[in-house]
This record gives sequence, C-alpha cells and structure tokens, in this order.
Amino acid sequence: MCLMAPDGNFNQFDINAQPFNPVKFFVGNFQAQGIFVDRFGQVQKRFLIDISCEAEDKQTTLHEKFTYDDGEKETRSWTIVRIDEDAYTAHTDDVVGRGVGHVKGAVFKLKYDFLLTLYGRKVKVRFDDVMVKQTENTILNRAKVSKFGLLLGELFITFSRI
Repeated sequence: MCLMAPDGNFNQFDINAQPFNPVKFFVGNFQAQGIFVDRFGQVQKRFLIDISCEAEDKQTTLHEKFTYDDGEKETRSWTIVRIDEDAYTAHTDDVVGRGVGHVKGAVFKLKYDFLLTLYGRKVKVRFDDVMVKQTENTILNRAKVSKFGLLLGELFITFSRI
C-alpha cells in the first residue's frame, strides 16, 4: 500500500511500489475528479476534468477541460518536460515562470506560482503538488495552495486513464 505523508516527505512510505515517469504516464486520455477544500475543512468546489495527452521525446502536453459543480467551464494546457532522470519542469499560461518538479519512485513533487482568478482578478498563489502513482492507470494528487506562506486550502484529485 502506498500512502502519502501529510508533509509530502518521500521517506514515509513505499516510494518504490510504482516507479513514476510523468512524461510516459501522461499519454492518451484521462478523466479526473477532484475537490478544493479550504483551510477550515469546507469543500468549496467540486470538478471533473477531461484530459487528452500527447507525448514526444522528453515532454508531454496535457489538454484539460474542467467542468465545475456550479456549471463554470475552463480549459488549460500543461507542458511537462523531463530535464534529467528525476527532474522536470512544467508550464501553463497562468504559471509564473516554470514549475519545478522531482520524481522519486512513485512520487512526483511539483512546486509553482500560479495566477489564480479570485473575485475577478488574478492573484499569485503557491502550489505544492504531490502526485502518487497508484497503478499503471491511476494517480492521486494532493496540492496545497498558499499565499504568503499561509495555507488557503488543498486540492485532491484522482486521475484515471480511460
């Protein structure tokens, strides 16, 4: 069993259970579902994502179509590039600069600054993602979202290959 440590620490669970290469994993079509939970433990948003992925050489591009529980829709495309054996970068239009990621065993950790639309304006927040490959077709993702070091909330997402 592979459990994610609350602090994202690589050493607190079996990281060798399912080796994870994001560029090779994200090929084809996926469905994802998730929630955003605020720092008080209240579910603020639920969403579904239809994802199509294209990989070539050392990079993959994820085309995401979000549908939120309030009917809002959003699209986003991510490009993940493998820099070396365990280092990656990631980018989408709302990321400031590039996200920096590292893989160890079944875990992909990715950190980036993101321009999140809140109340009609863009606000820079910090994402700290931890993705754990559960099977050849499924990953679990937990992302802490913060501003000025203060936790705003967490995203929990399950990605499943279809």
